[in-house]
Parts: sequence; structure tokens; C-alpha cells
Amino acid sequence: MTDPAPVVYSDLVKTLLDIENGRRTSLEQKGAAVITTSGTLVTLLFGLVAVITSADKFVLPGEADGPLVAALILFVVACGFAIMMSLPIPYGQSNITVDQLSQWWGDSTPQALAAVAGLRLQAIGVARQRNAVKVALLLVALFSELAALALLTVAVLAVVQTR
Repeated sequence: MTDPAPVVYSDLVKTLLDIENGRRTSLEQKGAAVITTSGTLVTLLFGLVAVITSADKFVLPGEADGPLVAALILFVVACGFAIMMSLPIPYGQSNITVDQLSQWWGDSTPQALAAVAGLRLQAIGVARQRNAVKVALLLVALFSELAALALLTVAVLAVVQTR
């Protein structure tokens, strides 16, 4: 009977790799949400400006110009960083050749489990690094979107106060 310890450790390493892969998917979904919300808000902002500029008697207050332009720029920045999150980058996939596999084929079960766990540990290291980059990109995108919303609020308040 095979010692259960190698199986337990191998399963643990597989679980850790699955967690990192799930984290990657979650981060990419959050990036897509930033793209959607920023894109929607930019569209609404353009619609607002179109309505305002077509009104005969309405003049956009000067205090709203700067915040509107800055909000637009920050929404675009948020989209840009969120889009960068979805760039296809390698995530530490193992490339095992037929020759390598034939060399390992006769290994004992504990040796095979150790080899597989070693490959997964390398993949975990790469995945954690790539996910850290995605987290940084997501944070920049989210803070840009938040700042844009704050500036948009300032601009809308300036418009409301002039009425």
C-alpha cells in the first residue's frame, strides 16, 4: 500500500494551484466589470454633454468644465488598465515532452506524485506573480474610476447649483 502522505501533499498542492486559477478568473471578471461601468458612465457623460450643449438657454458653468474633462480622462484610464488585465500572458503551464514522460514512466507512485507536485508548485509561483500584477492593475483601474465618479459628482453639483 502506498504511503498516504505523498497523496495528501500532492492534493494540497493541486488545491493551491486551483485557488490561484480561480483568483485569476475572479480578477479578470472584476476587470471586465470596470470596463463595463466606466464605458457606461462615459457614454452617459457624452449624452449629458450632448443634451446640455443642444439646449438653447443653458450654459455649462465654468466650474464644471475641469471636473468633467478630468472625469472623462479618468474613466478612460480606468478602462485602459482594466483592459490590460485581460491581456493574454503565460501562467506557468508545464510543457512535458514525450521523452521526459518516458523517463519518468517507471517511477514509483511517491516519485511521480513528487514530480507532479513540483511542477504544480512552479505553476503556483508564476500564477501568484501574474495575479499580483492583475491586482495592481485592478487597483489602479478602481481608484481611477472612483476619482472619476467624485469629479463627476463635483461637476453635476456645479450644474445643479447654477439652476
